[in-house]
Amino acid sequence: MDAKNLTCRRCGTVYPLENRYSCDACKGILEVTYDYGKVFSKNPIGNPHRDLPGMWKFRGLLPVEHKSHIVTLGEGDTPLLEAGSIAEDWGCDLEMAVKAEMLNPTGSFKDRPTSVGVSVAKEKGFEKIVVASSGNASASAAAYAARAGMECVVFVPDSTDPNKVVQAQSYGARVICVKGNYSRSFDMAKLCAKRYEWANVTSTFLNPYTVEGDKTPAYELYYQLQGRVPDHIFVPIGSGPLLVGILKGYEELKRMGLIRRLPAMVGVQVTACEPITRAYEEGSARVRGWDGQIETIAGGISDPLMGYEGDGELTLEAVRRTGGRMVSLTEDEVRDAFRMVETKMGLYCEPTGAVSVGAVKKLWDQRVLKKGALAVCLTTGHGFKYSGRQPEKPPVIDSEDQIDRLVR
Repeated sequence: MDAKNLTCRRCGTVYPLENRYSCDACKGILEVTYDYGKVFSKNPIGNPHRDLPGMWKFRGLLPVEHKSHIVTLGEGDTPLLEAGSIAEDWGCDLEMAVKAEMLNPTGSFKDRPTSVGVSVAKEKGFEKIVVASSGNASASAAAYAARAGMECVVFVPDSTDPNKVVQAQSYGARVICVKGNYSRSFDMAKLCAKRYEWANVTSTFLNPYTVEGDKTPAYELYYQLQGRVPDHIFVPIGSGPLLVGILKGYEELKRMGLIRRLPAMVGVQVTACEPITRAYEEGSARVRGWDGQIETIAGGISDPLMGYEGDGELTLEAVRRTGGRMVSLTEDEVRDAFRMVETKMGLYCEPTGAVSVGAVKKLWDQRVLKKGALAVCLTTGHGFKYSGRQPEKPPVIDSEDQIDRLVR
């Protein structure tokens, strides 16, 4: 392992690779840093390990020392699918592709950061993990804890989709619903981690190790696009570790001399809960927690950031640094987007996961995107996690004479 230490993103204080969630000096967000000279001499991107599947082929740039401690279900290697039919229907004259993250083992992108977080917890000798989640991370943490032989406690808002609750329970986790928004679940998980000395694998920016798993889509995109860098990468945003992680992956590729520029990162929220978009539109570097009523079908990104607004500020800085932007969709735009992903691409998608696709149309209509640009959208959650559909009852027949009326 060539991970070297934990470094505060705000003040630069350095810590050993220990179980730590914030900087003692300034309470800033911590980041795993590497001996890049040593890492790059091994060229972990051009010469990846082939003895493990999925994202762990890039384990030279992930913070787990011993292969025996890696907890994996085969996460990563998700397909990059051309989405020209959607672009054509919407009249968008650009190249469009979908990175189908809902095809990870438990049905969401959260498997990448969770695999790293649980692996590090196992390596450090923990037997119990705790996580706060709006749904997808709870199922992921429960599955990887089961795989590792660890106990798992999950805190979720009481409004969490029951399909996600059932999935986490099915893996053997103890799921506890907390009244109120996601920020209250976040606080409960932090409390338990401190009180009982459990490993907190909440995949915001709280755990510095989980964010490293979010880098790996960048490495895969490098191969899938044969070294071509997307002009824009669209990412659904709650607090933003996936967007920041992907950008870190591309920054590492650039430092290795494999690419010459960075993609513009576009974060996507919904108008029902848009603390980072609000700061972007106000031209502010400060993010204010969202204290309004939250009603949205995209529950997976309805993070009000109350009490940890710095997460949103880190994401906002990453967006601006790449020449990207924040954008929010209305509920109607979200519905349109996830129906298009399903009917035009054959991907069963939850609403949260499809907002990245809807944002392409919105920015094209606003004349933000240039003709011929390459836009890559991450679809982050599988449709089986969403219980809010109202299916049309199919017709019932009892004789072959009725077929013509129904199919012609």
